[in-house]
Amino acid sequence: MSKHPAVLSASELDNPLIGDTIQVSVVSPDIYRGLDNLVALGIGPFMVFRVGPDNAIDLTFEGKPAEFSMILAFATHQNMMWEVVQPLEGRTIYSDFIDAGHLGLHHVGISCNAIPYEERAAELVRRGYEYRMGGRAFNGDVPFGYFASNDPTAPMVEIFDFPEGFAPTPDEWYPAPPPEVA
Repeated sequence: MSKHPAVLSASELDNPLIGDTIQVSVVSPDIYRGLDNLVALGIGPFMVFRVGPDNAIDLTFEGKPAEFSMILAFATHQNMMWEVVQPLEGRTIYSDFIDAGHLGLHHVGISCNAIPYEERAAELVRRGYEYRMGGRAFNGDVPFGYFASNDPTAPMVEIFDFPEGFAPTPDEWYPAPPPEVA
């Protein structure tokens, strides 16, 4: 058994990293099917973006340069960002997930208590998580990375860093744009 951290309170250990869980992400082979399931719960509207080599840089998969594309859809509902992902081209953690017969909940995004991106990534590796996929999306402005443990019962986590004032224009809104945008 590994050495456990000290318990500081009913909700705190002495080795904090995760901070807030800021995103829940689902994967679907059909972006609109995935979005409809969340819209039915009252989550939305979603900003929909196509991300790939034409608007992302430094893409990697399993430690090697890669070319892949995907559709990402984001909505913020109260204090949580919801994301739906549809893989399009190239091998990704999303296409592997679908190819293994899975759909739905895929990973969570974590804030890591505002630690700089590179330090978060290094700390996840130090804690036994392996960097699986990542890059810099939105014209290189947003670093993102996915980390997984070799233990299949451990959650996959994503870290990303939106720059201050980040407000990209989506390719589309779903199910419709908000009144102030329409």
